[in-house]
Amino acid sequence: MQESHSRSKLRQLLVLICRCLVIIFLVLAFAQPYKPLKQGVTTAGSRAVSIFIDNSFSMMAVNQYGTLLDNAKNKAKQIAQSLSPADKVQMVTQDFSSVQERWLNKDEFVEQLKGLKVSPASRMLGEIMARQEDNLDHSGCPVREAFVISDFQKSVAGMSSYKPTAGISEAFVPVTAETKNNIALDTCWFSSPVHLPGKPEQLFVKVGNYSSAAVSDKPVKLYVNGIEKATASFTVAPYSSTTLSLSYVPDKAILQQGEIKISDFPITFDDNIFFSYKLSAGIPVLCIHSDSLKINTSLSYLYGKDSLFTLTDASATHLDYSSFPLYRLIILDEVRDITSGMSNELVQYLTKGGDLFIIPPTAGMDKDSYNNFFASVRASPFGNLDTTHLKADKLNYESLIYAGVFEQKQHPNMDLPYVNKHYRLLHDTKTPYENLIKLDNGDDMLDVFPYAQGHVYVLTTSLDDASGNFRKHAIFVPTLYNIGLYSSSRQVLYYTLGKEQPIEAPSLNLPEGTMFKIKSVSDTFSFLPEKRVVNDKTLLFLHSQVNAAGNYKLLAGDSLISGYSFNYDRKESEMSFLSASGIDSLCKNAGIQNFSVLPSTGDTLPAMLNEVNRGQFYWKYCVLLALLFLGVEEGLLRIKAEN
Repeated sequence: MQESHSRSKLRQLLVLICRCLVIIFLVLAFAQPYKPLKQGVTTAGSRAVSIFIDNSFSMMAVNQYGTLLDNAKNKAKQIAQSLSPADKVQMVTQDFSSVQERWLNKDEFVEQLKGLKVSPASRMLGEIMARQEDNLDHSGCPVREAFVISDFQKSVAGMSSYKPTAGISEAFVPVTAETKNNIALDTCWFSSPVHLPGKPEQLFVKVGNYSSAAVSDKPVKLYVNGIEKATASFTVAPYSSTTLSLSYVPDKAILQQGEIKISDFPITFDDNIFFSYKLSAGIPVLCIHSDSLKINTSLSYLYGKDSLFTLTDASATHLDYSSFPLYRLIILDEVRDITSGMSNELVQYLTKGGDLFIIPPTAGMDKDSYNNFFASVRASPFGNLDTTHLKADKLNYESLIYAGVFEQKQHPNMDLPYVNKHYRLLHDTKTPYENLIKLDNGDDMLDVFPYAQGHVYVLTTSLDDASGNFRKHAIFVPTLYNIGLYSSSRQVLYYTLGKEQPIEAPSLNLPEGTMFKIKSVSDTFSFLPEKRVVNDKTLLFLHSQVNAAGNYKLLAGDSLISGYSFNYDRKESEMSFLSASGIDSLCKNAGIQNFSVLPSTGDTLPAMLNEVNRGQFYWKYCVLLALLFLGVEEGLLRIKAEN
């Protein structure tokens, strides 16, 4: 009996405790307790909210709400609609457009969202956040908040140069694609920098598979000047790449503009590569000789009779130095001395990308003037004249000059030229050079020295019969021909959009008032670029006026001069993204104090925004605990009734 009475009193005490706890947690729930998330940040007053919406190409991936860009725009709309009439908001995108970044009320912002489209621009995360903070610093509002809505690709998630600003809270809102697959044409290049009319071209294409699934027998097509020239297919393993070879013969047009295409969805910006180049024709060559001599007949025949070259000869004492930039190759043909004026001009010529071929005179050479010039261009100086009869012993088959000239490498009985006189070259270990022909005593017969953007070819023997038989030997023509051929301007196949860099135009003597114009191949778009002449080079500045990948024509007046190609940056091709924990670690490593990473699941933000603005709320937990203790109380009362 005594035991039953004690249990009853204990049960009543537990019921009372539960009832008190129910009341306490209900009161706390209505009080809405929270833990502030923002430390040292003003939370009272009007708010300035900067919302970055990632509109790069990777945002064309899809999830259950449509494209990631549509999803991001919807989240930005929800953020704006949560603001009060006194708050102001701005949109920041990959374009960094001052027009877009005006401060608006929430209704104006929602209207501005409707016109937001995908952009070829792709910026680093730190650069974006610095832009937002600079705008917020000039907002004039005490409460400053920045939101970043993005898929947070790892390739553009760098914050190395970012320095956080005190008093600004950051919120990161990831949007996630359902599938993260992409096949991209990464880059292309030719097997040879020289392009000749009617000669086969070999074009290489690198294809990247940025997905977890292998790709088999996927077709790729090549179009040149609007005509399909080659097709192929490729197989590539997950998260790897492969290289394709496409061969074709160009048509007769000097300007060749091509497009390589694949088909891939939904990321399509990297399914094309555009490229442009010109066939070699009329390569200008200047041959400088002493007053007492005429141009060497072998040089005249080689460069003067071939339509691939345009030969000009000039006396060493009657030179127009201002014309040097017009030539791709300058030959010093047995010039007795290199004056200081000529030396300075040749150094400038080499610096700008010209090539120089030096043939020493048989006799009467001012060796000191040559060696002074060699010192200026970091070439090995001439030593003594050696009059020993020597045979050439080796050709450098790995060099560009002799690549493809011979079907097989030399054998012991291969006939090579001989010399009766040659100057020794005094090499040191610090001088970079490439030997092309070596004599059987170990001396050099022909070397090439790189300098700045150009090359200095040094022949150590003269071309007269008393010095040797080089000019009559079979290797003379391919040697001099290829030196002239590879002197042609190194062509840029394409430029990358988003990278502000000038493009070089051909150096032309245009009539006064003639303007350069860049026009799309489809003739639907054109503009006048800014022209500057820098170091005798004509540079064109586009100022971001080209924003679509494709092939473009360069016109001078109405005359076609050249062509350029532009491709989108491939930074967005790799489908690798930061997780919420990855974003958290990135921010902590960057020293950001007041930030939050909002969950990517779900399509509504109001509750999460409230939590970001005021802190982490605990009223839900209070309600749950009140219900828990209410249930415990009900259970205790039922036990009492049963007893």
